[in-house]
Amino acid sequence: MDVTIDNFEQILPEIKQKIEECSFCSIDCELTGITQYKNLNSFDTPRIRYEKIKNNDTNFLILQFGLCLFKYNVDDKSYETNAYNCYLFPRSVNCKYTRDMSFSCLNSSLEFLIDQNFDFNKVFKKGISFVSKDQEEIMRHKLELDMEEKSVPKSTLYPSKKEELHKQIDTLMAEIDEFVQNENETRKEIKFTEFVLRIFIEKNIRQKYQKRLKYENKFLENKERLMIVTKVDSQDIKTDLEDFEKEIGFSKLIWFLSQSQKLIIGHNMMTDIMQILRQFFTSPLPENFEDFKSMTHSLFPKILDTKYMASLPPLKELILNTTLGDMDKILSKDPFPSVKIENDLYSVNDEKLHEAGYDAYLTGCCFARMMHYLETIKGSRSTIEEFYINKLYLMKSFDTTYIDLKNFQEEPKRDNVFYVEFPPSWETQDLYDLFSPYGPIFIGWINEKSAFVALQNTDNVKKAAGQLVGVSGREYKVYFYSTFINQKNKSSFGEKKENGTKLIDKRKRNKVEPNQGAEVASDESSEIKKVKKEENGIVKNEKPFEENTDW
Repeated sequence: MDVTIDNFEQILPEIKQKIEECSFCSIDCELTGITQYKNLNSFDTPRIRYEKIKNNDTNFLILQFGLCLFKYNVDDKSYETNAYNCYLFPRSVNCKYTRDMSFSCLNSSLEFLIDQNFDFNKVFKKGISFVSKDQEEIMRHKLELDMEEKSVPKSTLYPSKKEELHKQIDTLMAEIDEFVQNENETRKEIKFTEFVLRIFIEKNIRQKYQKRLKYENKFLENKERLMIVTKVDSQDIKTDLEDFEKEIGFSKLIWFLSQSQKLIIGHNMMTDIMQILRQFFTSPLPENFEDFKSMTHSLFPKILDTKYMASLPPLKELILNTTLGDMDKILSKDPFPSVKIENDLYSVNDEKLHEAGYDAYLTGCCFARMMHYLETIKGSRSTIEEFYINKLYLMKSFDTTYIDLKNFQEEPKRDNVFYVEFPPSWETQDLYDLFSPYGPIFIGWINEKSAFVALQNTDNVKKAAGQLVGVSGREYKVYFYSTFINQKNKSSFGEKKENGTKLIDKRKRNKVEPNQGAEVASDESSEIKKVKKEENGIVKNEKPFEENTDW
């Protein structure tokens, strides 16, 4: 079901009830932009990856929020599902409490949504408003002050320099009071020839009766004005509190979802979770990585990432492609069991990928099939869930595949990893040539003058270190990974510049295929080949690490 500003308030009670009754919820978000793949490094630690996404995605917005609620029927072993495709957009017109909001977007992200037939008109015209929790607290305090001020009886307003009008104002306000008290009257007409008198009657009506009365003015002959005062039906009067609740909008649903403490399923959901926290709870996100983990776990104590789930044995050997659409197709075949899933809006054959509601539905279907398969070989559902829960998948990572939201994670030692500096003319093949005596390697580019190199054969680490580390007089310099980290943590730039905001425009790949039977891997093998610079001289770096703020 499409959910917009036209039907959100009416359907919200139904969604809340479905959340309370469901076995688990699945979610998906479509955003105005995401951290680009090229800004991530395979050797990012969980902390650095969080900082990169936090600083790069500051002003992006969720435009579409997909929510699918799965309720398991024990009798016929089927799932009843309800999918909601919710359009979101910050509103400012006719809003008393919310502020005008600026946001960012990436043209590549918008072009991608256009290719998926995304309805931008519906977003901008019918999107549901929202506020963050910290903003809501400020707004509510302002509302309470306003309501308290309005509850205090106020004296009649008079023009200071026209005392002769005071008696006329008192007389007319007394007539209006009688009109309000008379249940049989619904309309009162007042003629004005004096401009100031009319203005002060309007002011007193607004001050005393607020939304209970409305008026309009019409021109008469001889420059007279006719004020028509009418009563507003009590059922049509929206209180300040009702206006306030309407401006809170979609946030009410997200907060309810948090309070429900239901199992929340997502696919590759780290960016989605961070954006949900920023958009509906607090902005900016915590500077400290452990504070982020603690806040996420307190708001959503049961999160499960299906991409992380599919990346581990025994599912890893069966699911060779973990993109959502391909994973669904794999899970629809043997050896995975057939699971009956009923939905009035979607089916797995619809192929509405990248519509948030459909992706949420597909994510839940994949989770259900994987869980039923694991139950046949591992037993207890609760034990299986506990194994995968509260771990967010880290894409493009060399040795750390997830962020553990509940427990402290030691940063990897990486004794087999070296940090290498070299001339900007170097490409992947040059690093392969340098490390070819030591077996297969994995390369993580930092920028055009530095990279991490990991030896797959740890037995060769000592030999490589003895021949490469600390050797002077060459166009390259090789350091232990631990030396780089220690120096980086001590340097002044390390405190604020580990966020990876500098973009690497020229990426590198192999010039030729590796030979001699050895293997080479690189986290940038799919990027456009770097154009070599004309200057191919040796780079002299007297102060190692200082320029490498890209990681």
